[in-house]
Amino acid sequence: MKEKVLYISDRPSMGADMLIKSLNDTFEISPARSNDEFNYIPQITLVNLAGIENLERLKTFANTKIFLLGTQTEIANANFPGAEAFVRPFNANEIREKLSGLNKEAAESQKTLLLVDDDAVMIRTLREGLSTSYKVLPANSGANALKILARAKPDLILLDYEMPEMNGPQVLETLRANPDTAKIPVMFLTAKTDAGSIEQIEALKPEGHMLKTLPLKEIKEIIQKFFDA
Repeated sequence: MKEKVLYISDRPSMGADMLIKSLNDTFEISPARSNDEFNYIPQITLVNLAGIENLERLKTFANTKIFLLGTQTEIANANFPGAEAFVRPFNANEIREKLSGLNKEAAESQKTLLLVDDDAVMIRTLREGLSTSYKVLPANSGANALKILARAKPDLILLDYEMPEMNGPQVLETLRANPDTAKIPVMFLTAKTDAGSIEQIEALKPEGHMLKTLPLKEIKEIIQKFFDA
């Protein structure tokens, strides 16, 4: 599967557009405009400075490496801290090699999540959304989660609180009883919003809990804050 790259351009630009076309054989390019809403932002973002409308907004992007495409003057005027730049005329082979190396480094450093939920739709939705930033291991039951943990040690477990046969609290109890898994952090996923249920969840002292109804963006922000802490 090709690595994803976000390409932000607000108007046609022969040099930049030809570069992107030449990169299509190596990367999955997702074109967008600077004012668009983004369902996800991959590890690498390319920004065509020619005619860019909302550069200031792009400066708020997190967890993506930004490369500016433009002339020396456009790049200097952009005043974009932390961004690297490719100067016209573009060398497609050099840029391909640079981006490929970054994607490899990002993949090797990605955190691993174990996602445990008996709801197939929930697993698919979260897996698709979170896999742009993390390695995601899915498990559709507590028993399957324990099998995965016998061979893999994730950095965080997202655990459904209510599941048949072996629910979230039972899985957590089993994890804590095993020295090999006792220190793996757990966040509960729940549809419960009443005070009594939340108190029961917090009494188990997980690293946190999230409502299943939260937008994916907020779920990703909670996970990132946990890793950044």
